[in-house]
Amino acid sequence: MPPRWLTAAAVTTAAAAGIASAAYQAFSERADSRRFPPPGRFVTVRGRRLHVQAEGEGGPTIVILPGMTDNGLGWVNVRRGLVPGQRVWQYDRAGLGWSQPAPWWEWRGATALADELHEVLEASGEPGPYLIVGHSMGGEIARFYAARHRDQVAGMVLVDAPSERMTWMAEEFGRRQYGPLRHWQKALTYALTPYGLVRARLRLAIRRGQEPDLLRRMRHQLPAEMVELGLALELTSGQRRAEVQEDLGRTGAVTALEAERTHFGSMPLTVISKAPYPAPGTYYYEYFANRPPDVAERYNRVWARIQADLASLSNDSTLIVAERAAHNIQVDEPELIVKAVTDMCHKIRDHQRL
Repeated sequence: MPPRWLTAAAVTTAAAAGIASAAYQAFSERADSRRFPPPGRFVTVRGRRLHVQAEGEGGPTIVILPGMTDNGLGWVNVRRGLVPGQRVWQYDRAGLGWSQPAPWWEWRGATALADELHEVLEASGEPGPYLIVGHSMGGEIARFYAARHRDQVAGMVLVDAPSERMTWMAEEFGRRQYGPLRHWQKALTYALTPYGLVRARLRLAIRRGQEPDLLRRMRHQLPAEMVELGLALELTSGQRRAEVQEDLGRTGAVTALEAERTHFGSMPLTVISKAPYPAPGTYYYEYFANRPPDVAERYNRVWARIQADLASLSNDSTLIVAERAAHNIQVDEPELIVKAVTDMCHKIRDHQRL
């Protein structure tokens, strides 16, 4: 057993490091807020200011819903492909981007986020009906919103979205890998991460001429002029809180989706799935490439069934499989999403003219 004085010294050192990390984090966030003012405007929903950005003209309004803990910067090339000929609307969920975080105790599952989306759309005054584009968990939010506000949705594009059929993955690979426990573990990791220390280490590595993983990812997904902004938004305290809350919210996703599973009749629906074997150099390529061939084959077989099941939710659906993109198709093949969304806009307009 260590001497009492040694234990006290360790506790004091840890406390001092925590205080220094928090102080550095607060100072850096204030400096970043001056460097990177919000490009859109704010609406107040549930007592907090949420950042909304809309640009372009031409209906239906395209509503972009990024995936879990995604601040949406990576959609820049999709937006540029749609604007100015289309109206594109996007907001930062609580804690992400420029939006204020939600209280720590607030439940942030996809059902709650669909309700928040409805409130933000109303508060922003953006008229519907909308063409909703949801990536990953954003696809789940899109489905909940469309089921609850069917008259406000003219069409939907789901980009590599999971579903209630993720139980098929759990059956194939086990609940340890695809059950709710992994989300609890990730949330705990995020909660205990001292972002001030992470930020300081990142800046030190960059000054030394190194390329930390976070910097490499920002350079991959963003234009050069947006990399510093991407780093700043990724390292906010609000981002950490959102990562904890949205990961915890994932624990009930399958049950909620099953309970509210809805067939959307003749509503146009496009499902875009990642490539079975992503091309080298694509975003998060290593995550898929490092699997043994037999595991990759089993995974691809189940994922294809999940995407086909999503396409079955409408009588007017299209299933598209990317040629080279991994999960973040908006980064690897933005033109694929732009074309799918543009085609659906034409279809909706033609229908409205009938």
